[in-house]
Amino acid sequence: MNRFLNHIGSFFPKLQKDFKIYDGDVFSYVYEGDFYENIPYHKYIKTDISYPLDKATYIKDFGAIPNNSTINNADCINSAINYCHKNGGGIVVVSGGNYTCGTIYLKNNIVLYIEENSSIIASHDTNNFTENALIYAENCENICITGPGKICGEGNYFSLKPYYPPKKEPFAKALDVWDLRQEYRKRIRFPHKSKYGYLMLLKNCNNLKLYNVVLENSAMWTVNVNSCNSVDISNVVINNNRHVANSDGIDICGSSNVVIKDCFISTADDGITLKNNMSVSTSGDDGLKIKNNLDVTCKKGMSNIYIRDCEVISCTNAFKIGTETSLDICDVTVENCKFYLKDIYPAGVSGISIESCDGAKICNINISDVEMESMACPLFIRLCNRNGDNKPELDGKGEINDISIKNIKANRVEIPIMIMGVPKQRIKNVRLDNFDINYADGKDYFDFRFKIPEQEKEYPECNRFRNINAYGVFVRHAENIYLNNIKTKPREKSHRKFKIIIDCKNFMME
Repeated sequence: MNRFLNHIGSFFPKLQKDFKIYDGDVFSYVYEGDFYENIPYHKYIKTDISYPLDKATYIKDFGAIPNNSTINNADCINSAINYCHKNGGGIVVVSGGNYTCGTIYLKNNIVLYIEENSSIIASHDTNNFTENALIYAENCENICITGPGKICGEGNYFSLKPYYPPKKEPFAKALDVWDLRQEYRKRIRFPHKSKYGYLMLLKNCNNLKLYNVVLENSAMWTVNVNSCNSVDISNVVINNNRHVANSDGIDICGSSNVVIKDCFISTADDGITLKNNMSVSTSGDDGLKIKNNLDVTCKKGMSNIYIRDCEVISCTNAFKIGTETSLDICDVTVENCKFYLKDIYPAGVSGISIESCDGAKICNINISDVEMESMACPLFIRLCNRNGDNKPELDGKGEINDISIKNIKANRVEIPIMIMGVPKQRIKNVRLDNFDINYADGKDYFDFRFKIPEQEKEYPECNRFRNINAYGVFVRHAENIYLNNIKTKPREKSHRKFKIIIDCKNFMME
């Protein structure tokens, strides 16, 4: 009977419902396993950097009081920033302890410097947030946020109790990836209605630098870089609760000329994400709808994104292009990164995910020299026609072209490389070189299905397709696909095929 129901589910995916908790009281307790315990701060955060502080502006001089969680210091901190701004800009110093506050507004030519052993901490009172973020900047230029101190979002104080605590031991046997998806969702801290928004929202800014700072326990997206130009993010540690819903690490939205390097990210949701949307308001799969998630100022393609030397721990997708992407993203380079989830279960969703489902053209993407561990799918490339903006002119217009990915090592995977278009939209010109893939230990889970559903209008996620009848490569509705030196070691006694190729023009494998 269970086998029969599995077959039925393969033809009617909408009958499969995701687990979700919708209401309840705030659950602030932190379980073992919520946070990653072995972050190498010394590798990323420098404590010997000095700044010229003789003319600095200190928030204490404007009445800020540390180490008292009942005080909202937002007015004092904003007064210090405004004073510094009116005097031509400079350094605003957070020192001497931990300052609880609501929304802080940055201004032109401001360096927000948080000293070692000091921090800005989100108030637990949603009414203290005048924007949907703790740190907010709009239409600014020449701003810098730096440490080595911390900015803390208090994410677990804005979420609901999960159904299960974190799982610290592997499952006794291999599971269908749909079951793995539900096992993870039962551990999510879904949002409480009081959730205030992002740790950091930076909109329409030019010459933005985020450097040498610790960002901790975000309630939603940690860094939302929205419609900005000339962005440098380096030596940043993000240490989030790995079960708080929608707590992405870094989201680059409608922004160009961006460098992300030498960062460590540990988070529940996507690690590093590129999005580009024309919609004023969107919401994630598990989050509250929050205005200006992707702002109306995003009206053009984004390009020139360079990511290198980053470590990402993610329970979902370590590096992702999409979703909420109806405008183009091109010229992206990712190199020399590590993506993993070593100490809690189930595995992350994917190491690399490239998606166009809302009308965007995704092109000229170059990824190389990436190591992965416990990411269920090493590579998911998905072109479909969700059309999340519901705009007729975007219907069927998405493209994915000119993708080059090489030198990938992936251990403890669950499903194969997946390159999946839809009948009227083909993924084109993909080259994969030198993949070394090893499945997780144990006997193989195999559920043969007569048909893998198209799910053309559904939210794109590799585990929505459940287990695939191939262990190496699954390609469907594509053109000009070249694979070279793809090595895959399946689970023991696997009955799957190495590759399944369906409706692919000019497929070549060496």
